[in-house]
Amino acid sequence: MLLRLRLWVSDRPGALGLVTRELGAVGADIVQVNVLSREQGRALDEITVFMPEEHRRPALESALRGLNGVTLEGMRPSGEVPGAFPDLDLLGRIAADPRAGLNLLADALPRILGADWALALSPEQGGGVLARSWDAPTDPVLPDLPPRASAITVGSSHYATAPVGATGVRVLVCRLGDPDFHRFEVLRLSRLAEVTAAVAGARLMPKARA
Repeated sequence: MLLRLRLWVSDRPGALGLVTRELGAVGADIVQVNVLSREQGRALDEITVFMPEEHRRPALESALRGLNGVTLEGMRPSGEVPGAFPDLDLLGRIAADPRAGLNLLADALPRILGADWALALSPEQGGGVLARSWDAPTDPVLPDLPPRASAITVGSSHYATAPVGATGVRVLVCRLGDPDFHRFEVLRLSRLAEVTAAVAGARLMPKARA
């Protein structure tokens, strides 16, 4: 299985080596590393690993949490294949069928952002659901959504939201459990929503389904 790890590591030589040692000890192979930010002598890394023995996941989590200078923010299964271009694939599908744009966007966002589900919400008061990912709840209780692209946390549920161009429609993605949405993930969501509106144009809305 593919796992996406997000962890703070001391920004000094050899610190990441401690992490890779623990990954190797449980048979996990690193397939992708992204540095999300550097702050106050620490780096926030997102590491995608292939772990052939899923039952060893708890041992890996325990080992990483015990490392000096390492803070594990979250560990989640990943549906995004490293080296692929899911953003471009999504936009290509929207260009081919603009009237299905909201459905395609809602279906793709959980995999792209490592979330559990996604919705496209109507601009009307109360924000009716125009499109949903296949595993989204049928009657979700939603947080208050600010007008701009933002991340919101309510208890153990993390949300990211962004407007879809100037349509008044909003997209919302939810991640159940850590980590919360990083600002780069919110930016990625915002860009995808903006480009979806630009690609689909006036044909974005008619095919939206409840």
